[in-house]
Amino acid sequence: MLPGHGAEHLGVYMRRRKRWQELRQLYEESGGKLVLYSARLGYAHRAHLICELLPKVAAAAMVHSLETHLASDSKWFGDDVVDTAFQQAASRLDRISKIEFLHDRQVYHRT
Repeated sequence: MLPGHGAEHLGVYMRRRKRWQELRQLYEESGGKLVLYSARLGYAHRAHLICELLPKVAAAAMVHSLETHLASDSKWFGDDVVDTAFQQAASRLDRISKIEFLHDRQVYHRT
């Protein structure tokens, strides 16, 4: 493989695969579009929502800048994702506050 031609070679490889052709057809029939870049978007999606990686870490793993990552690989973020993230953050803060309260209470009773 020639350096700098990886995406081109992968595209040729995938277009020759029957399963890839079937998947693309399924997506088209449902009004969607499946392209090789979908794999990168899926990776970014899983990195954030499933693995809870920070954007800077996901960008480094995908070998591009944070700015590029936020501009192109975060397009799938909708209001539902943002709402869920804030609900989870509030829940974590609530758990931490309870733990700190219990810890402070134990320390207070010991003295």
